[in-house]
Amino acid sequence: MVGHLPFDARVWKEVQSLSGAGYSVKLIGNRYDLDQSLRYSQDGVEVVEFPFGPRSGEVSNLTRARSVLKIWLEILRTDAKVFHAHNVHTVPPMLLASRLRRSKLVYDGHELYGEPGSQSIKSRAMARVMRAIERLAVRRADAVITTNQSRIEVLSSRHGRVGIFCLPNVPRRVDSIEPIDPGFPPGVPVLLYQGGIYAEARAFRETIEALPMVPEVHLVIVGFGRDRDLELIDQWAVESGVGDRVHRLGPRPFDELVHTAASATVGLVPLKPISLNSYLGDTNKLHEYLMAGVPVVASEFPEVESVVREGEPEVGETFDPQDSASIARAIRAVVDDPDYAGRRKEARRIALKHHNWEVAETLLIGLYVNLIGSGSRTAEGEK
Repeated sequence: MVGHLPFDARVWKEVQSLSGAGYSVKLIGNRYDLDQSLRYSQDGVEVVEFPFGPRSGEVSNLTRARSVLKIWLEILRTDAKVFHAHNVHTVPPMLLASRLRRSKLVYDGHELYGEPGSQSIKSRAMARVMRAIERLAVRRADAVITTNQSRIEVLSSRHGRVGIFCLPNVPRRVDSIEPIDPGFPPGVPVLLYQGGIYAEARAFRETIEALPMVPEVHLVIVGFGRDRDLELIDQWAVESGVGDRVHRLGPRPFDELVHTAASATVGLVPLKPISLNSYLGDTNKLHEYLMAGVPVVASEFPEVESVVREGEPEVGETFDPQDSASIARAIRAVVDDPDYAGRRKEARRIALKHHNWEVAETLLIGLYVNLIGSGSRTAEGEK
């Protein structure tokens, strides 16, 4: 995969499940703040990581290109029975390697591609390239996976593929919750965001501007982001007069996220309608909050809303991510709900029953069994 490997929960869950099912797995990816290539074994998985530049500040295009090229070369050198491409960036070498070795190719589309981020010539050209690679992957792969039914319908319509599998973004089942407080402000309702801090691609500004309407609530942001994004968060907080109620904490390990969420009052899912991919998106954090037994406030997007409306009482409230007043009303509805405890109980119940990795991983393992048979530590799965 191309991206910061240590914080991609979906990728790690998949490789751990496949390794646990008896497949030999090699994971190739990037890591920020790495001086040189790193090879090691973790949870029975062979891991190869290449430097991706500094986490803070901008990463040059040359640094990214070098890192991607190293990943491509490592893929082409790997002898595997299955090549498993996460998103489009590794599709070209994995398709080539799978054909040269007469192996299988799995395309795991976390995102939908083809929409330019701006109207610049560069952005439009890159979007066309990404859409072309997506089309190649969906049409040529032996199996295609994505995260929800809405994205399945889009990929099927775009590229004429049937039989796409849904592997949702859900956490591992946590049977016993021991809350971890990473430094939350004491004695106040905590609105928690966990995940990557993409200031302008999420409704952070609108949420911060909602805080004066819920004066007792503190926003805590747990995660990583570039300097520019962090500066914007701080700037918006000061401009809105809530600098003392917006708190930024560093990222937490995968296995602590549910426990950290359990110490919060409300979980925040602030997706913005910047693209079809975002509008039809879902997210790990939504399900992590529910596994922690924490009610949520979330953007009123189809896949997210379908989960938020579950439960009796419902496990959360939705809002218009472009309207601060709407966000404030959603927060108020949860915080002031006389049956707040019932919401927490329902969130935990539906997570344990439906929205957990132990339910989802059976599909992944079944897919691999159909492709190459049962794992035996002789079949090498390539992620």
